[in-house]
Amino acid sequence: MTMSDDRYRPLAAEYVLGTLDESDLPAFRSHVEGCAECRSELAALSAALDRLAEGSTTDPDPGLRSHVLEMAEAPQMPVDLAAYEWREDIPGIKMCTLKEDPGRGIRTVLVWARPGARVPSHRHLGDEEILVLQGSLRDHRGVYGPGDICRSRTGFVHSEEVMPAGDCICYVVYHGGHEPVSE
Repeated sequence: MTMSDDRYRPLAAEYVLGTLDESDLPAFRSHVEGCAECRSELAALSAALDRLAEGSTTDPDPGLRSHVLEMAEAPQMPVDLAAYEWREDIPGIKMCTLKEDPGRGIRTVLVWARPGARVPSHRHLGDEEILVLQGSLRDHRGVYGPGDICRSRTGFVHSEEVMPAGDCICYVVYHGGHEPVSE
C-alpha cells in the first residue's frame, strides 16, 4: 500500500507537527516502518517545517504555474450547455473534451452531471484538478461547491458523487489519465 492511497496520508502532517492523536500513534509508526514512501514524506515535511522555523521560504512546485494557467481557461458562468457536444460514458455524467495536448499529457474537460451520478473508484495516473462551476460534488475528503477545487495527486484513489441539490458543472484538468480500481 502506498501513502497516496492509504488512510495514513492525512496523518503525516499531524505526526510531524506533534498533533497526531495518541490513539493513532502506534498504528501510524508501525505503518511508517514498512512504507518507504511514508518515510520519505515525513522527511520532506520535517525539512519543510525546519525551513519555516528558520524563516526561509521554499520555491513552489515547478508544475504549479502550468496548473494555474490551465485552470484559468475554465469557462465563465453561466455555461451554455447546448453549445457543446457531449458524450455520456458514465450514466448521468456527460463530458466534453475542450482541449488535448498529448505532448504535455494534458486534457481539459467540461463535465455535466446529474444529481446522484457517481464516478466509480479510480486511481489517478497523473494529477487532476476539478473546478466546480455549479452545483456540488463530494468524495471521501469532503464536499466541493462553486469555486472549490478538488485536487487529486498522482496515485490517489477515490470516487466522486454529485450531491442531490441539482446538476453539477465542472471544469476538469487531467495531467495524465486514471484507471479503475475494485471497490
